[in-house]
Formats: sequence, structure tokens, C-alpha cells
Amino acid sequence: MKVYQEFEKRLEERYRKLYGGKACAAKIEKARRNLLIKCAAFVMLICAAAAYDLLLGAEPAGNLKLGSGGQILEIQRPDPKTGSVSFSTEVVIQGPDGKETKEYYITIDPIGKKEEQQPADSLEKTEAEKNEQQMRQVIAQLNADTASERVRLPDHLETGERLIWKQVQDTSLPLYFIMALAAAALIYKMRFYEIEKEEKQAAESIVRELPEFINKLVLLLNAGVVLNTAFLKAVDDRMKRGRAPDYFYTQLERVCRSVQEVNGSLHQELRRFAKRSGVKELMRISNIISDNVSKGADLAEKLKKENDLLWFSRKQQSEEKGRLAETKLTLPLVILLSVLILITIAPALMGM
Repeated sequence: MKVYQEFEKRLEERYRKLYGGKACAAKIEKARRNLLIKCAAFVMLICAAAAYDLLLGAEPAGNLKLGSGGQILEIQRPDPKTGSVSFSTEVVIQGPDGKETKEYYITIDPIGKKEEQQPADSLEKTEAEKNEQQMRQVIAQLNADTASERVRLPDHLETGERLIWKQVQDTSLPLYFIMALAAAALIYKMRFYEIEKEEKQAAESIVRELPEFINKLVLLLNAGVVLNTAFLKAVDDRMKRGRAPDYFYTQLERVCRSVQEVNGSLHQELRRFAKRSGVKELMRISNIISDNVSKGADLAEKLKKENDLLWFSRKQQSEEKGRLAETKLTLPLVILLSVLILITIAPALMGM
């Protein structure tokens, strides 16, 4: 719960910083609900997969008849329509020298199927190799008589060692545990995905719209309009175009409303907005306007120089995006070229 409360607190702080204290209860509630849905879906999926794996592992493969302690006594031979049944077994071999545990894979053929017997190897072998060969012969003999519906597992070898057969419970629980950790880490990392996406779009909106806005501001200032009036007119003209307002102009409209209704200071409101956004280009513009208010610097000339830098920076970013798009197209082009080469040489390869 502490992690979830910290998530809510940080989410609310970031939304308030992005939108300047505007009520974002709906966005916060949506992000909270999406996170809960992801966590619930993840828990349900992992639990369902683990339960299915446990139920599947609890069912005895091939209708096994088990004795005390899970020992396999006999196996019911499957129907010809069902086909062969395969499963893993753990065999405890008890002899005079102690006991040894080995794992073997057993296949039980259906009723009536004839199994070809492999000839025994006549080469000399070590004692361990002979014991291993005996075990494989014992397993092969299970399908020697497929007319019998029941397969009785031998409890002794010819050399006198006692055999205890047990079914190996194949479980994927460790895999599910790793998947659960990976999914939990992914959900934790992506918990701020929506707000990060909005912050990125907001920064892109400022960088995209700022040069055009400064250009209008410079034209109005050169025409003899005072700063506050020029600022309000540039924002008002953009909002009256009928186009959907983006983040930059929505926040500028909020700055204008604060100046008009609350009698706030334009350069202070703009500086707050620049500080919240964290965009360095906007912070430079706000500093230039603040210097003009406090020192009386030539505002139009400084804004024009800064605007030239903004347009140059915007041009560079457009070129970088174009190069990035070309890089992303490389892989599809390689795949298409590989398919073309394969189609071209396939007839020649098939004719060889």
C-alpha cells in the first residue's frame, strides 16, 4: 500500500506541474484505474496458469496405478485411437552397494501395436554401462506384448537390484515465478507511462509552436504595440483560428487569463510556465522578457535573434527525425531484399 500511495502522490505532483495546478482528478483517477486493472489482470493470469499447471501435473499420466508413497505399480495401455502415452519416471535402483536414482522417459504403445525389438549390443561394456543397458532393455520390454491391457512394471532386475518407479511431476512453477517477477517489474516501470507521454507531447508542442509565436510577437512589437497587448493579441489570434488548441497555446491562454482577471504580472506568469515545462528555449524567452521589464533592454531585437536560433534548432530537429525515419526503414528493406533473393534463387536450388 505504501508503494501505491507513493505512486498516487508522485502522479498528482507531476500532473499539477504539467498543467499548473489545474484540477486533474479525472486524469489521475484514469491512471489509477488503469494501473489497478493491469495488476488485477496480471495476478489473475499468473494464478490461472499456475492452477492449470498444478491440475495438469496432479493427473496421473497414462492412467497410472499408484501404490503407497507414489510408487507406480502398473500402467493401463492406451486405446489405439488415443495413441502412445509418454511420461517421465524416476527409478530408484537399490543394490548391495547402495541405491541410485535415475530418470527415464517411458513410452507406452497402444493396444495391438507391434514394436520392433532392437538387437542387443555385443561390445564389451563397463559395469555401469551394463546396468544402464539392462534398464533400457526393461523399458523396451514394456511394449513387447501390446495385447495386454495392463503393463506391470518390474520390481527387480535380473542381477537382483530392486526397482522403485515413481512419476516425475513436471511443473512450470519456477517459470511462472520468473514471469511474475518480469511482469511486475514491467508494470512498475510503466506505471507513469501516460503522464510521461503527455509530458513529452507538451515539450514537443512548445518547441514546435514557440518560433511562430515569437515571430508574431516581434512583428507586433515592431509595429509599436506594447508587450502585454502584443502577447494577448498573438494568443487570441491563434485561439480564434478554429484549430484544436494544443498544450502550448492552452497554457499561454491560462497565462493571459491570469494577467487579465487576477491582474497578474505577465513576465512572472510566463516564467512560472517556463519553469514548470522545463523547456530551455521557453526559459530563455521568459528571461529575455523579464530583463526587458527590469532593465528596459531592446526586447524586439533580442527576441528576433532568439527566434532565429529557434528556427535553426527546429530545422536541425526535423533533419534528425528524417534521418531516424530512414534508419527505421532499413530493417523492412533488408527483409524485402532477403525475400526477393530467396524467390530468385529458390527455383535454382529446387532444381539441383
